[in-house]
Amino acid sequence: MHCRMGCPALLAAALAGMVACSSPGSGPQESLGPDAQVMLAKHTMQVMRARPVQATQFGLRDAEVGARVEDAVGDYGKAHLARWRRDLRRMQREMDALPVSSMGGLTRAAMQDIYAARLGDSELPFGFIDTFGRHRPYVINQAGGPLQVVPQIIANFQPAGTTEEVGDYLRRLWALSPLVAGVLDTFNKDANAGWMPPTAVLEASLVGLEAFVSPPAQDHELVVKLVEKMAASDVLTEEDRARARNEAIAVMLRMVYPAYRNAIQNVRDRLPETAAAPGLWARPLGERFYQASLKFEAGTRLSAAAVHEHGLAEVTRISAEMDALLREQGFETGSVGERMQLLAQAEGARFEDSDAGRDDLLATLRGLTASMEARLPEYFGRLPGPALEVRPVPEAIQHGAPRAYYTNPPVDGSGPGVFWINLRGIDQVTRFSMPTLVYHEAVPGHHLQVALALEQQARPTLWRISLNGAYSEGWALYAERLAAEMGVYADDPRGDLGRLQAELFRAVRLVVDTGLHYRRWSLEQAVDYMVATTGRGEDGMRSEALRYAVWPGQALSYKLGMDGMLKLRADVKTAQGENFDLRAFHDQLLATGPVSLALLRQQLLGE
Repeated sequence: MHCRMGCPALLAAALAGMVACSSPGSGPQESLGPDAQVMLAKHTMQVMRARPVQATQFGLRDAEVGARVEDAVGDYGKAHLARWRRDLRRMQREMDALPVSSMGGLTRAAMQDIYAARLGDSELPFGFIDTFGRHRPYVINQAGGPLQVVPQIIANFQPAGTTEEVGDYLRRLWALSPLVAGVLDTFNKDANAGWMPPTAVLEASLVGLEAFVSPPAQDHELVVKLVEKMAASDVLTEEDRARARNEAIAVMLRMVYPAYRNAIQNVRDRLPETAAAPGLWARPLGERFYQASLKFEAGTRLSAAAVHEHGLAEVTRISAEMDALLREQGFETGSVGERMQLLAQAEGARFEDSDAGRDDLLATLRGLTASMEARLPEYFGRLPGPALEVRPVPEAIQHGAPRAYYTNPPVDGSGPGVFWINLRGIDQVTRFSMPTLVYHEAVPGHHLQVALALEQQARPTLWRISLNGAYSEGWALYAERLAAEMGVYADDPRGDLGRLQAELFRAVRLVVDTGLHYRRWSLEQAVDYMVATTGRGEDGMRSEALRYAVWPGQALSYKLGMDGMLKLRADVKTAQGENFDLRAFHDQLLATGPVSLALLRQQLLGE
């Protein structure tokens, strides 16, 4: 059965699920009443209509969403923020009105958390709702604004194997011009009210935007990916392919490039109005924005001062562990950061910035992934169905992209999860840091957590695709620690130093994020502190500091989330005594899915 719009019966079955799943390792389940199913299906439709490229990234089609989303990109104009909040408040009221017999306590609590995070602090008029429904401060930024993210999702996730799919792909290219107009509407209205991104953020954004319009239209990633997808189709004719390619090139030349060049000029014109201070404190209502970020991004009710002090304490603890290991390796003098820089400069410690070096890096990551996948059954009773692939970040977006990241498989498991690695400037990438990168982004980190959550088909879709930072990033950092407990570094002390450096980096984030937004640090203070403390390169640390400037609070979720999970594991072990089983603990934690740490404790400990 296929429908482009509506189909309430199909939606109820596909999005909510009436019968609890009882497969081994599945999470705690609660049957939903028919009214709850219809309500949640309607909510999913409304949320996905507002951010349709999120539906595309998760492989949700029009029939599953119940609305026309496959040809849309979403609205990023200023008025959208008010509409988004109005709709979410109504969804909260509708859910609260449901009787307990229709929606159980776990599902209700999980959905309440999800709606609250997507709503944020409704008194804050600045910023925008990002692709995944979170309130961010600056609609134009270098690290995840819609001008970068939406085209990337179209290129990598939009199907184009049938005439209908190709038509949707092309309609999305046409829609990029009004998308830019909406972004500029929000950018300029915020700027007129004194809410401007920091100078360095806009300068970095300009570099990425200029790179977007630099290739000839026929060589742009959006056109190249369309051609590749059409070439793999056995239903499209050569005439279909040629016509679509020509239209895509024409749209890029006549609509998309001019719109992006207009955005570039707009940013350049307003650049003199910006302030150097990178912290939210320097903007109207900035301190309130940061408190909301601590709550909804980091999942904590700690004050910024408490987070800062915890970070300093963890930096001291981890640095002491690294000092001992460095001494064993013959690096005895200088700070931990200075000695890690010497370690990174040792012969053979880095990859060569060449085609051979890039091939070497990809082969290294794929080998580490395969080795860890072979060991997963020792520590996990349930593994995800979708495969995992390691792919290079497309050249067109390398400048603004992070070093590595993970993207999910489709909700139906029809495609792989992908571990993306940025091959730009790999001569700065150390070999001893690669194992930990794999264990975080791939296995047993994000791929296990995300893919298993998507397989919980009895859960509401918005729960399955939820992004809870303290849970998701906390698990990925916990996975780094678990790999060490599995003994993977027994004969690799430098790899263990890479792991500790990564954990130190997450502790440093507690110090720097609060330093920028609460203690009023300059960008230079933040970069100098990170370089001196971690031993990582200045360019990378500058990019990190700029990321914290535009994504406040998110960087805190890693360490605070891992600390919460380690505390939970210790408490469960104490409660269960000799009956504690680490494999079962992992299965239950992952099966519960992306929820707040408080709700996770409630499920595993009954608190």
